[in-house]
Amino acid sequence: MFVSGQDAGDAGPGVVQVGSATAAGTEAWHLPVRVSAPRGLPDGGPMPLLTGLELVRQVGMVLARQCLAIPPDHHLSLLRISFRWAGRPPRLPDSGSFGATAFARLHSRRERHGVTSAFEASVTLRVGSREIAHGSGSAQAIDPATYPAVRGDAPPIGTAPVRHDAGPLTVLHQRGDRLLGQIGWESDDPRQVDPTLDRVSGHVLVSAASRAASILRPERSVAGVSMRIDHFVEYVPRPDVYATADEDRVEVSVLQNRAVVARGEVHLEP
Repeated sequence: MFVSGQDAGDAGPGVVQVGSATAAGTEAWHLPVRVSAPRGLPDGGPMPLLTGLELVRQVGMVLARQCLAIPPDHHLSLLRISFRWAGRPPRLPDSGSFGATAFARLHSRRERHGVTSAFEASVTLRVGSREIAHGSGSAQAIDPATYPAVRGDAPPIGTAPVRHDAGPLTVLHQRGDRLLGQIGWESDDPRQVDPTLDRVSGHVLVSAASRAASILRPERSVAGVSMRIDHFVEYVPRPDVYATADEDRVEVSVLQNRAVVARGEVHLEP
Protein backbone atom coordinates (compact mmCIF):
# COMPACT_ATOMS: atom_id res chain seq x y z
CA MET A 1 0.00 0.00 0.00
CA PHE A 2 1.33 3.42 -0.96
CA VAL A 3 0.87 6.59 1.04
CA SER A 4 0.79 9.75 -1.06
CA GLY A 5 2.44 12.95 0.00
CA GLN A 6 3.05 16.40 -1.37
CA ASP A 7 6.00 17.09 -3.57
CA ALA A 8 8.61 19.51 -2.26
CA GLY A 9 9.30 21.02 -5.66
CA ASP A 10 7.34 23.17 -8.08
CA ALA A 11 4.64 20.60 -8.48
CA GLY A 12 1.20 19.55 -7.46
CA PRO A 13 0.32 17.31 -4.54
CA GLY A 14 0.52 13.55 -4.49
CA VAL A 15 3.52 13.06 -6.81
CA VAL A 16 5.62 11.20 -4.21
CA GLN A 17 4.32 7.89 -2.86
CA VAL A 18 6.15 5.72 -0.32
CA GLY A 19 4.90 2.24 0.55
CA SER A 20 5.11 0.24 3.75
CA ALA A 21 8.50 -0.90 5.02
CA THR A 22 9.65 -4.52 4.82
CA ALA A 23 12.51 -5.75 7.01
CA ALA A 24 15.78 -6.27 5.12
CA GLY A 25 18.13 -7.17 7.98
CA THR A 26 18.95 -5.78 11.40
CA GLU A 27 17.46 -2.27 11.64
CA ALA A 28 17.24 -2.10 7.84
CA TRP A 29 14.20 -1.97 5.58
CA HIS A 30 13.20 -1.54 1.96
CA LEU A 31 10.23 0.53 0.83
CA PRO A 32 8.62 0.77 -2.62
CA VAL A 33 8.58 4.27 -4.08
CA ARG A 34 6.64 5.88 -6.92
CA VAL A 35 7.05 9.38 -8.32
CA SER A 36 4.65 10.74 -10.93
CA ALA A 37 5.42 13.71 -13.14
CA PRO A 38 4.58 16.97 -11.32
CA ARG A 39 2.37 19.61 -12.85
CA GLY A 40 4.38 22.16 -14.79
CA LEU A 41 7.27 19.76 -15.51
CA PRO A 42 7.75 18.79 -19.18
CA ASP A 43 6.98 15.14 -19.93
CA GLY A 44 10.13 13.09 -19.65
CA GLY A 45 11.96 15.81 -17.70
CA PRO A 46 14.49 15.06 -14.94
CA MET A 47 13.22 14.42 -11.44
CA PRO A 48 13.52 17.66 -9.40
CA LEU A 49 16.05 17.56 -6.57
CA LEU A 50 13.48 18.77 -4.05
CA THR A 51 11.28 15.82 -5.00
CA GLY A 52 14.15 13.57 -3.91
CA LEU A 53 14.35 15.41 -0.60
CA GLU A 54 10.62 14.98 -0.09
CA LEU A 55 11.07 11.28 -0.73
CA VAL A 56 13.71 11.10 2.02
CA ARG A 57 11.38 12.97 4.39
CA GLN A 58 8.51 10.61 3.72
CA VAL A 59 10.71 7.53 4.16
CA GLY A 60 11.70 8.98 7.52
CA MET A 61 8.04 9.39 8.46
CA VAL A 62 7.32 5.74 7.64
CA LEU A 63 10.36 4.59 9.64
CA ALA A 64 9.29 6.72 12.61
CA ARG A 65 5.70 5.57 12.77
CA GLN A 66 5.86 2.02 11.42
CA CYS A 67 9.35 0.71 12.24
CA LEU A 68 10.22 2.65 15.40
CA ALA A 69 6.63 2.75 16.74
CA ILE A 70 6.75 6.45 17.61
CA PRO A 71 3.18 7.29 18.69
CA PRO A 72 1.15 9.49 16.33
CA ASP A 73 0.65 12.14 19.03
CA HIS A 74 4.43 12.66 19.34
CA HIS A 75 5.62 15.66 17.34
CA LEU A 76 8.37 14.87 14.80
CA SER A 77 10.89 17.67 14.36
CA LEU A 78 13.46 17.56 11.56
CA LEU A 79 17.04 18.14 12.70
CA ARG A 80 18.98 17.35 9.53
CA ILE A 81 18.26 16.20 6.00
CA SER A 82 20.38 15.64 2.90
CA PHE A 83 19.95 14.30 -0.62
CA ARG A 84 22.31 13.84 -3.54
CA TRP A 85 22.10 12.18 -6.93
CA ALA A 86 24.59 9.36 -7.58
CA GLY A 87 24.83 10.51 -11.20
CA ARG A 88 22.49 12.34 -13.48
CA PRO A 89 18.94 12.55 -12.11
CA PRO A 90 16.53 10.02 -13.63
CA ARG A 91 14.02 11.23 -16.15
CA LEU A 92 10.37 10.91 -15.30
CA PRO A 93 8.20 8.95 -17.75
CA ASP A 94 6.01 10.72 -20.28
CA SER A 95 3.04 9.16 -18.52
CA GLY A 96 2.42 7.05 -15.45
CA SER A 97 4.99 7.02 -12.67
CA PHE A 98 8.62 6.33 -11.91
CA GLY A 99 9.21 3.28 -9.72
CA ALA A 100 12.18 2.62 -7.42
CA THR A 101 13.09 1.04 -4.10
CA ALA A 102 14.33 2.95 -1.07
CA PHE A 103 16.73 0.98 1.13
CA ALA A 104 16.77 2.53 4.60
CA ARG A 105 19.11 1.82 7.49
CA LEU A 106 18.85 3.04 11.07
CA HIS A 107 22.19 4.30 12.40
CA SER A 108 21.28 5.48 15.89
CA ARG A 109 18.35 6.21 18.17
CA ARG A 110 17.68 7.45 21.66
CA GLU A 111 14.82 6.42 23.90
CA ARG A 112 12.90 8.19 26.64
CA HIS A 113 10.45 6.29 28.83
CA GLY A 114 10.66 3.35 26.43
CA VAL A 115 9.75 5.42 23.34
CA THR A 116 12.16 6.55 20.61
CA SER A 117 12.92 10.23 21.19
CA ALA A 118 15.44 10.76 18.36
CA PHE A 119 16.85 8.77 15.46
CA GLU A 120 19.21 8.99 12.50
CA ALA A 121 18.87 7.02 9.27
CA SER A 122 20.18 6.86 5.72
CA VAL A 123 18.43 6.03 2.46
CA THR A 124 19.74 4.64 -0.83
CA LEU A 125 17.41 4.86 -3.81
CA ARG A 126 17.79 2.10 -6.39
CA VAL A 127 16.25 1.15 -9.70
CA GLY A 128 16.95 -2.56 -9.99
CA SER A 129 20.56 -2.92 -8.86
CA ARG A 130 21.56 0.62 -9.89
CA GLU A 131 21.97 3.22 -7.16
CA ILE A 132 20.60 6.55 -8.32
CA ALA A 133 20.58 8.67 -5.16
CA HIS A 134 21.58 8.83 -1.51
CA GLY A 135 19.96 10.62 1.39
CA SER A 136 20.08 10.81 5.15
CA GLY A 137 18.40 12.59 7.99
CA SER A 138 17.74 12.81 11.69
CA ALA A 139 14.71 13.83 13.70
CA GLN A 140 13.52 14.14 17.26
CA ALA A 141 10.16 13.06 18.65
CA ILE A 142 8.64 15.27 21.33
CA ASP A 143 5.79 13.95 23.45
CA PRO A 144 2.60 16.05 23.62
CA ALA A 145 3.13 16.94 27.30
CA THR A 146 6.61 18.34 26.66
CA TYR A 147 5.97 20.08 23.35
CA PRO A 148 4.24 23.22 24.75
CA ALA A 149 7.14 23.78 27.15
CA VAL A 150 9.69 23.31 24.34
CA ARG A 151 7.93 25.77 22.06
CA GLY A 152 7.31 28.43 24.70
CA ASP A 153 5.55 31.41 23.12
CA ALA A 154 5.30 29.91 19.63
CA PRO A 155 2.18 30.88 17.68
CA PRO A 156 -0.66 28.35 17.50
CA ILE A 157 -0.35 25.73 14.80
CA GLY A 158 -1.90 26.88 11.53
CA THR A 159 -1.57 30.63 12.22
CA ALA A 160 1.46 31.48 10.08
CA PRO A 161 1.61 35.14 8.95
CA VAL A 162 -0.07 35.48 5.57
CA ARG A 163 2.42 36.11 2.77
CA HIS A 164 2.26 35.72 -0.99
CA ASP A 165 5.89 35.99 -2.01
CA ALA A 166 6.89 35.14 -5.57
CA GLY A 167 9.56 32.74 -4.33
CA PRO A 168 11.27 31.35 -1.23
CA LEU A 169 14.02 33.97 -1.30
CA THR A 170 13.98 37.74 -1.81
CA VAL A 171 17.46 39.12 -2.51
CA LEU A 172 18.29 42.21 -0.47
CA HIS A 173 21.91 42.59 -1.54
CA GLN A 174 24.23 40.71 -3.87
CA ARG A 175 27.89 41.28 -4.57
CA GLY A 176 30.14 38.82 -6.34
CA ASP A 177 29.94 35.40 -4.71
CA ARG A 178 27.82 36.55 -1.75
CA LEU A 179 24.22 37.50 -1.20
CA LEU A 180 21.90 38.48 1.59
CA GLY A 181 18.21 37.76 1.31
CA GLN A 182 15.02 37.12 3.24
CA ILE A 183 12.94 33.96 3.31
CA GLY A 184 9.41 34.20 1.93
CA TRP A 185 6.49 31.87 1.38
CA GLU A 186 3.12 31.47 -0.27
CA SER A 187 0.54 31.03 2.46
CA ASP A 188 -1.97 29.31 0.17
CA ASP A 189 0.52 26.55 -0.73
CA PRO A 190 0.60 23.73 1.87
CA ARG A 191 3.95 22.64 0.46
CA GLN A 192 5.42 25.84 1.85
CA VAL A 193 3.27 26.54 4.89
CA ASP A 194 2.62 23.20 6.53
CA PRO A 195 -0.67 23.51 8.45
CA THR A 196 0.64 21.05 11.06
CA LEU A 197 3.63 23.23 11.99
CA ASP A 198 4.03 26.31 14.16
CA ARG A 199 7.29 27.37 12.47
CA VAL A 200 8.99 27.70 9.07
CA SER A 201 9.11 24.32 7.32
CA GLY A 202 12.26 22.52 6.22
CA HIS A 203 10.91 22.68 2.68
CA VAL A 204 11.04 26.47 2.66
CA LEU A 205 14.55 26.49 4.17
CA VAL A 206 15.89 24.06 1.56
CA SER A 207 14.08 25.89 -1.24
CA ALA A 208 15.66 29.18 -0.15
CA ALA A 209 19.12 27.58 -0.11
CA SER A 210 18.62 26.11 -3.60
CA ARG A 211 17.38 29.47 -4.88
CA ALA A 212 20.46 31.21 -3.48
CA ALA A 213 22.66 28.72 -5.33
CA SER A 214 20.83 29.26 -8.62
CA ILE A 215 21.29 33.02 -8.27
CA LEU A 216 24.98 32.88 -7.38
CA ARG A 217 25.84 30.12 -9.88
CA PRO A 218 23.18 30.34 -12.62
CA GLU A 219 25.30 28.32 -15.05
CA ARG A 220 25.61 25.30 -12.72
CA SER A 221 23.09 22.60 -11.86
CA VAL A 222 22.47 21.44 -8.32
CA ALA A 223 23.70 17.90 -7.57
CA GLY A 224 22.74 17.74 -3.90
CA VAL A 225 21.68 19.72 -0.88
CA SER A 226 21.80 19.36 2.89
CA MET A 227 20.24 21.37 5.72
CA ARG A 228 20.88 21.28 9.45
CA ILE A 229 18.31 22.97 11.67
CA ASP A 230 19.95 24.03 14.93
CA HIS A 231 16.96 25.89 16.39
CA PHE A 232 13.27 26.21 15.60
CA VAL A 233 12.97 28.78 12.80
CA GLU A 234 10.13 31.13 13.63
CA TYR A 235 7.88 33.02 11.23
CA VAL A 236 8.56 36.33 13.01
CA PRO A 237 10.86 38.09 12.49
CA ARG A 238 11.34 36.90 8.89
CA PRO A 239 14.55 34.86 8.70
CA ASP A 240 17.50 36.19 6.72
CA VAL A 241 19.69 34.10 4.43
CA TYR A 242 23.40 34.72 3.95
CA ALA A 243 24.97 32.68 1.13
CA THR A 244 28.53 32.40 -0.19
CA ALA A 245 29.59 30.47 -3.29
CA ASP A 246 32.88 28.81 -4.17
CA GLU A 247 33.89 26.46 -6.97
CA ASP A 248 31.79 23.42 -6.07
CA ARG A 249 29.25 24.48 -3.47
CA VAL A 250 27.19 27.25 -1.96
CA GLU A 251 27.12 27.59 1.82
CA VAL A 252 23.99 29.06 3.39
CA SER A 253 23.30 30.38 6.88
CA VAL A 254 19.76 31.12 8.04
CA LEU A 255 19.75 33.93 10.62
CA GLN A 256 17.09 35.13 13.01
CA ASN A 257 17.48 37.69 15.78
CA ARG A 258 21.17 37.90 14.80
CA ALA A 259 21.74 34.22 15.54
CA VAL A 260 22.36 31.34 13.10
CA VAL A 261 19.37 29.00 13.39
CA ALA A 262 20.07 26.71 10.42
CA ARG A 263 22.92 25.93 8.03
CA GLY A 264 22.88 24.41 4.58
CA GLU A 265 25.16 23.36 1.73
CA VAL A 266 24.20 23.14 -1.92
CA HIS A 267 26.52 20.96 -3.99
CA LEU A 268 26.97 21.85 -7.65
CA GLU A 269 27.50 19.54 -10.59
CA PRO A 270 30.95 19.74 -12.22
